[in-house]
Amino acid sequence: MTPIVATSSSVIVLVVSIIALVLGIIKLKIHPVFALIIVATVASFGFGFPIEHVFSTVTTGFGNTIASIGIVIILGCAIGIILEDTGGALVLANSILKVVGKQRSKLTMAITGYLVSIPVFSDSAIVILSPVARALSARGGVPLIALLGALNGGILATHTMVPPTPGPIAAAGTLGADLGLVIALGLISSLAYTWAATAWCGSKRMLAKYPAVSELPEVDVANGLDPLSGFAAAGKKAPSAFFAFGAILLPVLLICVNSFGRLLLDAKSPALPILGFVGHPIFALFLGVLIALGMDTTRLSWDQFYKWCDTAVDKSGFIILATGAAGAFGAVLRGSGVGTYLGNAIAATPLPPVLIPFLVSVALSVATGSATVSLIIGSGIILPLLPALGLHPVIATLAIAAGSSFFYHLNASHFWVVLKANGDLPTKQGFDLVAIPSALGSVAAMAVVWAMSLFI
Repeated sequence: MTPIVATSSSVIVLVVSIIALVLGIIKLKIHPVFALIIVATVASFGFGFPIEHVFSTVTTGFGNTIASIGIVIILGCAIGIILEDTGGALVLANSILKVVGKQRSKLTMAITGYLVSIPVFSDSAIVILSPVARALSARGGVPLIALLGALNGGILATHTMVPPTPGPIAAAGTLGADLGLVIALGLISSLAYTWAATAWCGSKRMLAKYPAVSELPEVDVANGLDPLSGFAAAGKKAPSAFFAFGAILLPVLLICVNSFGRLLLDAKSPALPILGFVGHPIFALFLGVLIALGMDTTRLSWDQFYKWCDTAVDKSGFIILATGAAGAFGAVLRGSGVGTYLGNAIAATPLPPVLIPFLVSVALSVATGSATVSLIIGSGIILPLLPALGLHPVIATLAIAAGSSFFYHLNASHFWVVLKANGDLPTKQGFDLVAIPSALGSVAAMAVVWAMSLFI
């Protein structure tokens, strides 16, 4: 196809396309996958694509994107499903509680949310771990908002910024970012997110405004402050902490070792092919799935394994298809030349380039209420801008991730899950517990990403 020369009218088509996309998803309730494909197809005509290249561009962008991340997303979901269903998440919470101590209950909740949400979806993590926060509140006399805020801050931080959570994997795949570097730097920037959210909910102002302590009758795991007491009461053996931690940490470690090995070792080193195999996301996450199976061998059977895999495929299906659809939209934007045109215009302004992906993601987050959608669509929009912005793909990915949960409010399912999972808390309290901390966490994480961009 002859390259298309973008003009100011191309920018208008881009803006109208994004507005149509957001309105289609929010107001008309069009499924994001269909909305992305429809907008990508219509926009290609607006950009002046020859009619014979419209669908080939859309399908190529769709297929190439899924090829790079589809299997990885399914495996990541599988680890989270098994952790959730076997009680592995509660095992993690119990282990952290023993090490950190109940006197540091806010830190316990922050670390627990931070670790559990790496593979487990944020809504599920809140439902699973909220009883632990209520138990700590009741036994320690700590206002519930401080513990829920710390837990939610840790959950949202890694859910949006650290693979193998599907959203960050999808964004990294779209932008061609090294997954190991995204994990390593995402773990660092998400610490800032967790700290900011925890500090807000644990501040004197919040504790004075919401001094309520959880009451024991409402806490189903309060007995002895042991999150695993439910297993003992049911006469069941608790899952293995070794396998619970291993299922999360070993894949992350292997992927990171591979990435840093390629940076530090000589290109002719015989170790590189081996690292490339064992540290490939598919192998590393598949190993994580096998380790996760060891958490509860009493339930392990072919039928149960099939059910876990079936659930993982169901949950990951939307993510994969939406990512492919965003890839189709991104392919149209790349072919239009609007990315280079707009990127050059932005580069001429005093606005730091690293803020562009962040602000795009912030707008999508506030509009759609979904970090996953913000990551998927945001990465598709930013991809054609990358060359002109001069950003490293890893930095662009993390900037999008930092903004993807900005100010979670009434249109975010997570907002309501937090309230409903904790005794139907007032909507007004949800803004202090979820919306404002998520905005502060996003900004704090972005500050760290901006600092990283000075060196990468």
